[in-house]
Amino acid sequence: MRLVLFDNTDVGWGARRRNGAPRGAPRRREVAARAEPAITDAADLSALGEAVGTTIGLTPIWRAGALLHRMTGAADAWEEASSWAEALGWAARTARERGRKIRSLQVWGHGGWGYMRIGKTRLDEAALLPGSPLDGAIAALKGELAGPDALVWLRCCSAFGHTGQAFARALADRLGCRVAGHTYIIAFYQSGAHSLRPGEAPGWDPREGVRFSGGAPAGALWSSRTAPNTVSCLTADLPPGY
Repeated sequence: MRLVLFDNTDVGWGARRRNGAPRGAPRRREVAARAEPAITDAADLSALGEAVGTTIGLTPIWRAGALLHRMTGAADAWEEASSWAEALGWAARTARERGRKIRSLQVWGHGGWGYMRIGKTRLDEAALLPGSPLDGAIAALKGELAGPDALVWLRCCSAFGHTGQAFARALADRLGCRVAGHTYIIAFYQSGAHSLRPGEAPGWDPREGVRFSGGAPAGALWSSRTAPNTVSCLTADLPPGY
């Protein structure tokens, strides 16, 4: 089974709060999740790659993309979530209820070096440790994956870039399957798409997708058509060799 998940909290409120404009009225089912939308410091956004969508809000775009995936057969089901616990719980529950293992799980949202965020919650190395708040949800998801050949693809900015290589290894080992992520800031073009399996070392340069200033890492680079391992936001499957 192929599933798609996305963050439903990116509605662009950050920009409206900063400039003093009034908030729009969210749908009733989203009020609780969006009452306090996650807002990251502007310096962190620039450095870690969460710049995309902080003003316009990407949730409506991700929703349209999920519908497109479903209509074209690239996804058997999709859902929006306001936290990692909600997201992982839905994926595991859907697999159990349908009696089908998960071959592919794509998660769309924001991230940075070594983590991906849904709402105010983060999936990072700490969250993968036994006893973490997400421990049970991660274990439940792992039990519904289709073995080591299943793919969990984090389609967010730069989670596998720079120091994020350690997160990539930890994620593959914890889930017991192939995982994929990006080293660049992603938008229409999504560069630096790489994957690895449990026990494997990252095969990409830790400097890939990194912007340097004075010889020190200063942030993530934007994706481009000519950057390494580039797909587009319309790509449904990770290309062979990535």
